Amino acid sequence: MSIFLDSLWIWVGLSVLVMVIGYFVYQNDPRGRTLGIVVGVTILVFGIGLVLYYGIDTDRKSISRMLTGLATALEQDNLDSVLNNYISPKATGTRGMARLYMKQFHLTKANFRNLKLEVNQFVSPPLAKVSFLAVVYWKTKYPQDGFFIDTPQFQTIRFDIELEKTKDHSWVVTDKCDFDYRLQP
Repeated sequence: MSIFLDSLWIWVGLSVLVMVIGYFVYQNDPRGRTLGIVVGVTILVFGIGLVLYYGIDTDRKSISRMLTGLATALEQDNLDSVLNNYISPKATGTRGMARLYMKQFHLTKANFRNLKLEVNQFVSPPLAKVSFLAVVYWKTKYPQDGFFIDTPQFQTIRFDIELEKTKDHSWVVTDKCDFDYRLQP
């Protein structure tokens, strides 16, 4: 059922299917009333899709929105926003990693793809196991042991993280945050 709430393309496809079927019905009965019904049903199907897609917030949409916000905070080099809005206060290890890496590196561009998630609503608070590929461009902030890169470098990083749902229905990263940056671009 979530495919009908998480993807607008399914509604575009259903609307096109209704329109194609309606075209063949109209070919057999070329009256204005038939054409009106076909157009009306097509618009109705697409309208229902728009209402469901934009009107109902799903876990996938809120997690995707959270990851997009986290990427923006990282691009802006805003450590306070990352720590206060995207990482659980209980996740001391993850908070320490964020401080360490954000002190050394600046992400000039960050994005994610191949989002896969499993949400467990039967625990309190709800948890989500999330895996994705982060595509980042980074550079170092200052020389470290003779290592300094001032032009952005491309990197693909695989993340397997656990998210926890907060009382305000947003998601935050827990201490289960594994990543592999040794992937080939």
